[in-house]
Amino acid sequence: MDNLKHKGIFRYFFSFLTILSAAFFTVLSIYYFKSEFILQSSFINFSFKFDALSLFFVIFISSISLFISIFSIKYGDKYDDKPSLFIYSFLFIISMLILVISNDMLTFLIFWELMSIFSFLLVIYEGNEESRKAGFLYFLMTHIGTILITAAFIMLYLKTSSFSFDYYKGAAGIIILAAAITGFSIKAGIIPFHTWLPYAHPVAPANISAVMSGVMVNMAIYGILKFLFVFSSGSDSFLGIILLVIGALSALLGIMYAMAQKDIKKLLAFSTIENMGIIFMGIGISYWARVENFKSLEYIAMIAVLLHIINHGLSKSSLFMGAGLIDKYTHTRNMEKLGGLSKKMAQLSVLFLIGIMSISAMPPLNGFLSEWYLYISLIGSVFTGNLYMVYFSIISIALLSLAGAAAGAAFTKLFGITFLGKPRTANAENVKKSHIVERIGIALPVVLCIYIGVYPYQIISSLNAVIFYLTGGTVNPNPFTAVSAVKVHSFSLYAPSIIAAAFILLLLIIFFYFKIFASDKKRVFETWACGLDEKNPKAQYSGSGFSSSIMKVFSSFYSSVSEIDFERDVKKYFRSKSVYTEEVNDIVEKYIYIPAGKLYYKISEIFNKAVNSANINVSLGYLFLTLIVCIIIYIFIIR
Repeated sequence: MDNLKHKGIFRYFFSFLTILSAAFFTVLSIYYFKSEFILQSSFINFSFKFDALSLFFVIFISSISLFISIFSIKYGDKYDDKPSLFIYSFLFIISMLILVISNDMLTFLIFWELMSIFSFLLVIYEGNEESRKAGFLYFLMTHIGTILITAAFIMLYLKTSSFSFDYYKGAAGIIILAAAITGFSIKAGIIPFHTWLPYAHPVAPANISAVMSGVMVNMAIYGILKFLFVFSSGSDSFLGIILLVIGALSALLGIMYAMAQKDIKKLLAFSTIENMGIIFMGIGISYWARVENFKSLEYIAMIAVLLHIINHGLSKSSLFMGAGLIDKYTHTRNMEKLGGLSKKMAQLSVLFLIGIMSISAMPPLNGFLSEWYLYISLIGSVFTGNLYMVYFSIISIALLSLAGAAAGAAFTKLFGITFLGKPRTANAENVKKSHIVERIGIALPVVLCIYIGVYPYQIISSLNAVIFYLTGGTVNPNPFTAVSAVKVHSFSLYAPSIIAAAFILLLLIIFFYFKIFASDKKRVFETWACGLDEKNPKAQYSGSGFSSSIMKVFSSFYSSVSEIDFERDVKKYFRSKSVYTEEVNDIVEKYIYIPAGKLYYKISEIFNKAVNSANINVSLGYLFLTLIVCIIIYIFIIR
């Protein structure tokens, strides 16, 4: 016991150290805004620069880390016997803070790699087989991405003969951009590079999942914004359309797979893929508009991107922290074994519900605001008259709408099965109340979700400095008039504030209607259990039942295998026991990664036999051939 108390010092120390570091970096960023300093050492120079984009990300990382650190002060007591968790998580956050103020290639890559290593150590932290497999996949994928990012930087160096970012402005052509965006997309978890994300996020401790999903994936967005809007030579508008389409497909597929999950953290992980897709859609429109010189559209799409980074970070970190508390106090993340938590954990259920409403883009919360700007950007793209953009924007609007409906269904299932009804197991029945410090850590981002949604003017006004840095323009902080700039005047009538006000007014009308006309008699009933007269909570509507009809409609997305085994009937419609198993396969993983892996092993075996059986002359021939290929790549591609 004394030993555990001693180890608890690590938890308190590193939680407070993270909070202080976050505050320090924020103050430093504001003080050194638009300036630069170089940290000298005996063998390498670290160059740092504070600009509007880095300041935005420093404040974003610091804020989310602050909330999660407060949450971890109490939540982390379950890891007191493993104090390295707090050391790794502190270094993980610090590496991200330094990453976004790096101003040269070597500094960026060093801290990008440190971020990847510390996050890898946190993914495998539990030490079980599931976490080790997820960690290996994450390590492999993230380093494929790092290789591509490094290749992009090397090509920039060969063009400019400098490591400094200051010399890269306007130097990145289409090949450099393709390499960089592909590398960063792997870290962002964009489909088809998402395969590591649904495995890595659920196995990490909940406070780490909150950092990875709410913050880390956005480091990839930072890199893409830097390459596309600062380094790019800006001559390939079709790249914007490609990003738009990839983003729309990621948004839809990510949330479709989220809907099929029973594991709460896995559902949230797939939702992250959806939200990264939404951000990619905004980036694609903004970049396309930049090249095609539709300035107002570029600014509006960029505000959608920046707002959604903030909104997703706030809502997703709060939901992962909430999932961590459910797991901590019920010892399960399987929503089929939960139920009834709204009575047992009332305050958490309210916070979780607001987080779900935010991530589902419901008014008057912040998620609605950013998606509303994205819809305006898409509609504005249709009005540009560009044939390709018209077609792809209309398709993207349809896909985004479908993704929105699926998100509503997925999170209704998550909240309904987990918090409503009756407890399905003894753990859910006897769950203890979470600690107030844990709930404060969740409540802080939830309050910001409400504030940004209800009063968006201040945050949009603040983001104008970042928009100006990236695009050279600003947006009107008043959502009522901002949309007029993209020639969709009629849609200004549906501005977020009006919709939010209408939504609140509708709720008030319903509330007072029942207050005035409903009977004063208080009626108490048993929670409905699907009409079954026996008190069997397992007979309630299940998560699988909730999503099965939708999954049948979109069966081509899932490639699922299900099996049901009944025992004898006790009634006409009820069974004494039934076993239902369902396996949902990721079609990208099934049809691309697994065949590619098998092909890789076959080719490796062929090369292995060829190289090992070769004599010295053949080996020299291989070396000569490799040299020729490298020269050709340099002359015709890099140069």
